[in-house]
Amino acid sequence: MSLLVLHMNKFKKDAIRGIQSHNRRERESHSNPDIDYARSAQNYDLHEATSENYAQAIQNRIDDLLMVKAVRKDAVHMCGLVVSSDREFFDKLNAAETKRFFEEAAAYLTEFVGKENVISAMVHMDEKTPHMHFLHVPITKDGRLCAKDIYTKAALKKLQDELPIRLQKCGFLIERGVEQQKGSAKKHLDTREFKQQQEMLASMRRDAARLEAILFGLQEEVNRAQNERRALFEENEIWRKRITDAEESLKNGPQLPAANFFNYKDVLAHAQEKLAAYQQALADKEEVARQRDIRARQAQTLLQERDKALEAVRVAKSMIAALEAENKKLQTHMAQAKEKAASEMKDMQDFILVSGNHLRFQGFQLQRMEEKALEARARAEQERQVRQVAERQKQSRGMRMR
Repeated sequence: MSLLVLHMNKFKKDAIRGIQSHNRRERESHSNPDIDYARSAQNYDLHEATSENYAQAIQNRIDDLLMVKAVRKDAVHMCGLVVSSDREFFDKLNAAETKRFFEEAAAYLTEFVGKENVISAMVHMDEKTPHMHFLHVPITKDGRLCAKDIYTKAALKKLQDELPIRLQKCGFLIERGVEQQKGSAKKHLDTREFKQQQEMLASMRRDAARLEAILFGLQEEVNRAQNERRALFEENEIWRKRITDAEESLKNGPQLPAANFFNYKDVLAHAQEKLAAYQQALADKEEVARQRDIRARQAQTLLQERDKALEAVRVAKSMIAALEAENKKLQTHMAQAKEKAASEMKDMQDFILVSGNHLRFQGFQLQRMEEKALEARARAEQERQVRQVAERQKQSRGMRMR
């Protein structure tokens, strides 16, 4: 059974414009190659009072609270929940059932956050897997703008537990996603990492299915060859019996009469008949032996091909295991990089607060940008060199093969 995908993200005020542009496809994105803009017309928003200006809608909702204190500049202004599943789940649904799936999910989430706080429930049908971006203002039941009080650990667990049950009651074959184990180095995958991981797993499944199909086909060939071998053995037994009978007839049959002047023609004709029968029996025996040798060679070849396919499957499984291990290392590295980036951001914020010198901060920021650009160029140059080495090795192998 397919698993429910339910991710939560928090957005500050300066990120809202970019989220709106992405959700509403206001301009083409160069950072997300999964979007097929030819199918963007199939996207739809399930929220009745959808807004064309997220920032204004959020500000209007905050103004309705009539809060005494001003909203902090670093406060979370909007939360987003991504709802989806795997490709196989949606392949089993038609367009109407897919829409009903997201409608039921949006209805449950609306009950959870409050209808008055919903900004958008945009369903994207123009990417590799259908998914919904459910956006809302994080306002508590007592009228405070506070995302951390809404999405506590208990609340997140409740969402993960209850939403799949709700969808199951609506007739969808889906179950709760896997819960993150305590102490894991990676707490959450962002959208790009999640897509990359899903594409990698899908590629692994396709390779495994292709290898299994090849193995199944070879096994069918082996079974066919074995059946033919049994049929040939039965046929050989029939021929062997006929040959034995012919030999017995030649051996134990009536002896040729002594030839004389009066009966030599009859004796010669009888001798020629027995000789022809013996030659036919000998030819049949040779044909049976030849067919047996041909079938034996065919069966041996098929068995060798099957063994090669089994070895290919073993190697492929080993490669997949290595790829999964490398993927885990990559996730750990990305988590460490995120922690480092967060630490650097905190240092920059402290620098601004302590110094109060915006010009120095801009210089510091430009220096960081230049360092990142140099690192990117160095990585690109290293990747180019690796590709050149691989191409030279490939050309060298091709020349040796010729």
